[in-house]
Amino acid sequence: MKSAVSRGVVAVSTVAVLGLTAACSGSGDGGGKGDSDGAAGGKPSQSAQADPSSATAKLEKAALASGDVKKYKVEAVKESGKPGARASEGSAAPEGKATPPAGRVNPAECRPLSEMLTAAAPPKSKAHVSRTLSSTDTADTTTTEVVLLAYGRADAEKAMDTLRTATKSKKCAMLRDGGHRYFGVRPQPGPVGGDEAVSYKLASRAGEFLDRDRVTVVRSGSTLIAFRASNVFDPESVKSDEEGEAAGMPEKFRDGATGDPKVADAIIDAQLAKLAKVK
Repeated sequence: MKSAVSRGVVAVSTVAVLGLTAACSGSGDGGGKGDSDGAAGGKPSQSAQADPSSATAKLEKAALASGDVKKYKVEAVKESGKPGARASEGSAAPEGKATPPAGRVNPAECRPLSEMLTAAAPPKSKAHVSRTLSSTDTADTTTTEVVLLAYGRADAEKAMDTLRTATKSKKCAMLRDGGHRYFGVRPQPGPVGGDEAVSYKLASRAGEFLDRDRVTVVRSGSTLIAFRASNVFDPESVKSDEEGEAAGMPEKFRDGATGDPKVADAIIDAQLAKLAKVK
């Protein structure tokens, strides 16, 4: 059963994000946009706007590190720091999925949903850093990627508006990003925290496996934090687990992921708290 899950993870290369909420409503529809800017989450200085390396340094300071979230291992993603970076056509994003250039997402208005599925930054962002978190509990097969994105305040608010609109659009219930087909796109309730939040889920297939993602994006001032939780549905592992359960096998030895992934509240809370402390 372990080998079946490993095979699924290698096949689909699941590394999780993109993964926020209106402070007032606490729903995935967003809510009131805060008027105050927190340190790293606030409006960047003119020097920060002119110097992407300065913005990157602030995000690095605010990014989660080992020990910030109990029972989670934190790893840095090498693609961090490049403002507006997108992988070229035919190249692969850190999680192994090709990231096509503008014009390859169909329908085009669904592009904001696709952009939050990679560790590369959307064009309007000034800088970004990425972290991948995996649970130290071997029974938890969900991986979560956390991406911090620096924007100008107006661009940050606009990015949330376009993302929210895309999650509600019937045209985006299914979308294509290059050779990848995503389906089952649905808005989801968001957590309480930050100035506003958008959350949605979607899935894609890779052979016999189903790659499932839950994306939660939180705006704190002019910083967006994209949380993406992912897992792989492997029919073979699930079948083996069902047989094991019938035979009385302890749950800790079962590997199949049957439920949709979810961004852990502890990860969101820890990231928002650390961002607020950055000067």
